[in-house]
Amino acid sequence: MKMKTHLLAAAVIGSVGLSGCGSDSDSSPSAGSGSQNIDTIVINRVDSKTGFMVGMDSTTDTAVGNGNGVELLSPSAGVFVYNKKVFVTDSLSGDNITRYAVKDGSFIKEAKLSTGQNVQPGSIIWVNDTKAYVTTYQTGELLVINPQDMTITKRMDLSDYALGEGDTNPEPSSGVIRDGKLFLGLFQVDNFTSVKCQGGASVLIIDAATDEVEKHLQDDRTCSSGMLEPNKGLYLDEVGDIYVPNIAGYGYYPGTNSGFLRIRNGAEEFDPDYYFSVSDLTITGVPGEKASYPYQGIYAADGILYSNLYLPGLSSNPPDYVKDKNYKLFKLDLHNQTATAIDVPNTAGWAADMSIKDGKLLLGRLANAGQGLFWYDPSDGTLKGDQTPSITTAGSPHVVVDF
Repeated sequence: MKMKTHLLAAAVIGSVGLSGCGSDSDSSPSAGSGSQNIDTIVINRVDSKTGFMVGMDSTTDTAVGNGNGVELLSPSAGVFVYNKKVFVTDSLSGDNITRYAVKDGSFIKEAKLSTGQNVQPGSIIWVNDTKAYVTTYQTGELLVINPQDMTITKRMDLSDYALGEGDTNPEPSSGVIRDGKLFLGLFQVDNFTSVKCQGGASVLIIDAATDEVEKHLQDDRTCSSGMLEPNKGLYLDEVGDIYVPNIAGYGYYPGTNSGFLRIRNGAEEFDPDYYFSVSDLTITGVPGEKASYPYQGIYAADGILYSNLYLPGLSSNPPDYVKDKNYKLFKLDLHNQTATAIDVPNTAGWAADMSIKDGKLLLGRLANAGQGLFWYDPSDGTLKGDQTPSITTAGSPHVVVDF
């Protein structure tokens, strides 16, 4: 694929799988942690075609191999936990959703749902025990499934909401349920190779009881709503406000602006007085002093979102998507529209996911000092183990999910 600019993110090429880039880690599969008590699930990315879903005990493990894991079609698979069951979507690598039970530290396959040829399921958004929505990459559908018996109960054609001449796929990305309605981000790009924005920000409001589309919100201040990567997406805060990240074509195209829009509690429109621009932030201490877009965020509380920002000034020319450590962790105050850099190792896009446990951040990183999981305590700004991983992994930790 010919690159027009060095800003095309490792996140797109790696996570979404637009091209292969060889080995993305510095170790081979090894023995698993052997933990009987699993509180975290990680996908260890060995290379662009190989990933292992492994369980670990974050309180005791210091090294996590792949021996107790499940080899996946791709490290870009989505991992979702609901009622202590693990659901894996094939993402761009296949057309299945697989459900696992966890027993004595091992994953036991219980059921598999085929979504149909070239559908490629991405994110799962739960309504209740017997109903969930599943986004798709290739067909522009929203699937309604029963996660208990693993059946598809409805296929919702969203092609009417695609923006762009001749485009029939609005790229449903991610969403949240509020007040009985699904707020669904639409990524709206021309294709997964060039990821050029088609139209502006785009969110559907769907009645979760009837599956009827009630509204299509659009806004020209930014574009590419939600996240294509499974697991992350729109953020619902304590007062019921929804924050919608917009990736703006992963910074591929100059002139597009990435940032956050807001849908107030009780409202069904974008807040006209709110736009938190990431592209307009001044990032001191890096060449160019600019960030391109937010990536792999997790909401904490009180308007605080921890998110990596892609810093194009830290990319080599041409970019090296394995060696460049150009994603930096920031504390984003969504209410006050501020960004504070956090002193933890920068990472490559292959490993930028995170979870929150007892108020502390468990960070997946592929850093200069090694690959693995880092503990960061926001209460006092301390990083356990300094700049080296607290927990090493047999592959770059691509996905980090609470169990």
